[in-house]
Amino acid sequence: MVLAVIGCLIGLSYAVPYKRNFKRYRQIKAILADLEALRDHPDYQDAVNINIEFFRVLRFPLSYLWWLMFRAPRLRRERLRIRELADLPFPGWQDELLETLSWFEIWMGRILRPIRQEIIRELERLRKIKKEPIVIASFGCGGMELERQILYQLLRSRFNFPLLVIGVDYSPAIKDVISRKFANLVSKGMLEIETASRLGADDLNKMKERAKGRRFSIVLFNTDAFELQALPENSFDLVYHTRLRHHLSLEERDRLDKLTIHLAPKFMELDDVYNIPGIMIESTFLWRFPVVLNGGIFSYLRDFSKKELKTLEGRGWQVNIYGRLLPCYLRVYEKGSGTNR
Repeated sequence: MVLAVIGCLIGLSYAVPYKRNFKRYRQIKAILADLEALRDHPDYQDAVNINIEFFRVLRFPLSYLWWLMFRAPRLRRERLRIRELADLPFPGWQDELLETLSWFEIWMGRILRPIRQEIIRELERLRKIKKEPIVIASFGCGGMELERQILYQLLRSRFNFPLLVIGVDYSPAIKDVISRKFANLVSKGMLEIETASRLGADDLNKMKERAKGRRFSIVLFNTDAFELQALPENSFDLVYHTRLRHHLSLEERDRLDKLTIHLAPKFMELDDVYNIPGIMIESTFLWRFPVVLNGGIFSYLRDFSKKELKTLEGRGWQVNIYGRLLPCYLRVYEKGSGTNR
């Protein structure tokens, strides 16, 4: 632990070049101003105070390391109180997070590799048995970097079956981020993107009809995933979510599991595993990106540890853990076979 702290301190000392430090400081100052303006709101008061404390210590490496050693462990014990900046009503900072996070997901493609490979295997299986478009749903889709990687890999493998992707996320920032990300595929006629204000059974059938004449289709549903609970059973071929569970309350996590099992015969879940080396590594590499660092550290503090995942196995969970320094787990549930792996 001591060596990790010393290494983190040395890394933070060199993480931000002198000229860029002014830009970083101005961004933190702007974030603190927005948080102060929301401080008296009864729905966000506790979360705002936690974030103000975080961004104040983030101005200096030594104060941040003090926070990591003494304040972060206490927050982890009360993890359901934690809400990161992107969970608060700041569309501008949500956009900043999605844009920067997408860059990191491209640079570190392996952090999405376990679920990406599993989804592609499932799509190849479905292509052989389906007669109508494959429909998959991504809950908490964010900037859809995972979907971008999937579509490009499908293009390289000459996947020639209609695919409809339903992206569900309540953030108002997703539309612009996703439009920019897929602009190249849209301009070449390989992808159609549309938005939906509601998604009932009839709406979904119409989307499937439109998808028949397209190679790939994305429909953005800018709302909460729980709005889909009225859909019939097995409305989708596959439901998945990545790094979503830690954003939810205990009640919402149970509701999410029931919803995904209801909506598709198979669902997949990818999330990080809490560990101290991972926090130190993220602190060093994300130091110059305050918004992403806030999301990364607060997410880590809410994630399951390996010990907790073993406890959940007694409740029927079966997960595969990938990576050592930045571990993540993949959970796959198949309703027809009753397996939860």
